[in-house]
Amino acid sequence: MNQIKFLFEVKAVNSCFCGFSRLLFVLLAAWLVSFASQAQEVPFLEKKLTVSFDQEPVESVLKKLEQEAACRFSYSPSVLEVKRNFSGNFEDRPLREVLETVFSGEVQFKTKGNYVILTPKPKKEEVVISGYVVDEKGQGIRNATIYDPITLKSSTTDQFGYFELEVKNPAEENFQLIVNKKNYSDTLLMERKSAFQKIRLKAEEIDWQKLGKSVSESAKEVWFWTKDSKGVRNSQNLDSTLSRKVQFTLVPFVGSNKKISGAVVNDFSFNLIGGYSGGTRVAELGGVFNIDRGEVSWVQLAGLYNQVGGQTRGIQLSGLVNMGLDSVKAFQGAGLINLTTESLQGVQAAGFINYAHQDVQGVQMSAFLNRGRKVSGLQLGLVNVADSLSGVSLGLINWVRNGYRTLEFGANEMLPLNLAFRSGTRRFYSMLQAGFRPESLDTPTWSFGYGIGTSPMLGKNSFLNLELSADQISNGSVQALNLVSKAYAGIEFQLQKNFGLFAGPTLNWRRYDTGFSGHPELFSYTDPSIFYESENVGRGLASQLWMGFRAGFRFF
Repeated sequence: MNQIKFLFEVKAVNSCFCGFSRLLFVLLAAWLVSFASQAQEVPFLEKKLTVSFDQEPVESVLKKLEQEAACRFSYSPSVLEVKRNFSGNFEDRPLREVLETVFSGEVQFKTKGNYVILTPKPKKEEVVISGYVVDEKGQGIRNATIYDPITLKSSTTDQFGYFELEVKNPAEENFQLIVNKKNYSDTLLMERKSAFQKIRLKAEEIDWQKLGKSVSESAKEVWFWTKDSKGVRNSQNLDSTLSRKVQFTLVPFVGSNKKISGAVVNDFSFNLIGGYSGGTRVAELGGVFNIDRGEVSWVQLAGLYNQVGGQTRGIQLSGLVNMGLDSVKAFQGAGLINLTTESLQGVQAAGFINYAHQDVQGVQMSAFLNRGRKVSGLQLGLVNVADSLSGVSLGLINWVRNGYRTLEFGANEMLPLNLAFRSGTRRFYSMLQAGFRPESLDTPTWSFGYGIGTSPMLGKNSFLNLELSADQISNGSVQALNLVSKAYAGIEFQLQKNFGLFAGPTLNWRRYDTGFSGHPELFSYTDPSIFYESENVGRGLASQLWMGFRAGFRFF
């Protein structure tokens, strides 16, 4: 009985679950249908109609349009002239365009629910120019830019290609509107036949070379402002052909050049928080940041960040980062990073990193990393990196891809086991070195140091080594000064392409703390002659001078 009862309970649960699943499926399907219908719903004014009228009263025209568009018109017959006759043919045109034509652009429209409210346009000093921007097939173009080149007022088209723009009521001969859209030919309107415009743009033919270049350079674009803003759309559509003496900006697109600031080149630009412009000819000052699409000269100052899309010339200073997306012929000074994606001619000085993607002619100075391709000048930093170097890299590590690098194993009069790494060029290189004497595994004598050198060629496979270095020698942990500086002059014989031998004398000068008794013995397996000693009792320091040697082999 219990088993039968259990089976009935399971069947009941399964039946209930199946019923619930079917209900859930129906509700989900209904929601999807509702969502799809809402997503596809077109506003009344954008519904495409194909209608014709032959000397029909406007009142009859509106009734016919109500049936075609499935809407209701609300208007006052005493205000609108609806008794006059109208003729016209429309094929696949938006209801808005039909109404604009019927009322000659003198009526404004507003939708509320199923109603389209018609009222006369108010008389104002400014005229509202509206209309559609379409392609060659008559399809609306979204996010196109329409602007008045005199007042710099602008508008962008919606998803149906519709726009509205308030402009001063100009004389016919002074009327101008410019329409821009990326990948379409720019269009200039020189006459105002009505307040409603139908503007047709022609698509540009594909320039494959230009397209390839734009794809390769697209990674350069750095935006921290909203990519969906009208100002950014305008900047993408417009070329930098406008010019102004001065720009005053609070933040990008909120200032004297309004939403087309990205297409305006200024002599002077003053940005309270940050600014975005087509370029700067003389000076730009930003409280936090400056961003320019084009070239900048001669001074650019920002509290935190500068970015230039074109060439940078003059002086560029920021609290954190300077970024040049083209060549830099300037002094770049930043608290953190200087970066150019092209070449540098000038000086980069940064608290952390200097980076030039192409050649460097000048100076790079940073606390950590300097990088250039072909470097002609000076690199001064903890780490310096170059593809080729015809100048000097001075740092802890100098890495030249096509330069001079060796790993050295050798011995000297103090330590029988020494390791050194050279990097740079034969003209000038740096050395990181360490030594070891395993007399006691508990407290071995060891050293670490740094040096610089040059290695001119003597013969086909022989080179002269001239080096200066300094090593701290300790027994266990470093507790007191015990520094040995060396001047080395030796010969290097390159037996094979990747292997060579070296040997030569050294002049050694030791400087050590006399108040510390734990210095290791300098010489445990050699006995060089110390020919000079001195002591400064007041400072607790002493010096020694002797001749020594270095010898070993190197891998290239």
